[in-house]
Amino acid sequence: MTRIHFAADHGGYELGRALAARAEKDGFEIVWHGENALDPDDDYPIYAVRVGAAVVTDQDAGIDAFGVLVVDEAMAGTVAANKVNGVRAITTTSPRAAMTGRQVVDANVLVLDGVSYEPSAWLVVYAFVRTGMEQTVQRGRQILQIEEYENAGTIEGWAVQLEPEQILISHE
Repeated sequence: MTRIHFAADHGGYELGRALAARAEKDGFEIVWHGENALDPDDDYPIYAVRVGAAVVTDQDAGIDAFGVLVVDEAMAGTVAANKVNGVRAITTTSPRAAMTGRQVVDANVLVLDGVSYEPSAWLVVYAFVRTGMEQTVQRGRQILQIEEYENAGTIEGWAVQLEPEQILISHE
């Protein structure tokens, strides 16, 4: 079962809760990392870090997991989430772009504006969590280069010898 880590700040609280409820109704396992009540004075970075860290921990353990962060300013939330080592966060309002983010960079956190229209936002979330990464040597090599820079501060190209079976990532 796919697990989705959700959180929202004051600007996305209602939409975040609605999307989490919808995902749970559709059979996804939901973990809520936001507050239990609307807090008009909260700040998005803590939610971005909570969601990002939970996704990376789950994925490192072999769990099929994603994150959805709904905040007042999606671009700011994306920057904050991407500070977590192992997170590849994107923001989009298009299901097609959400699918592309999954296929090309194996994005694992989706950040949405809190003012998004709920039915449209749900289509983006659903497309995001149901799409897998393209299983090619090139895509795997590119992800490893991103991770190499993230962890070592350099891209030495050590990953160029990958075989297709070495990059197999499955999201059911």
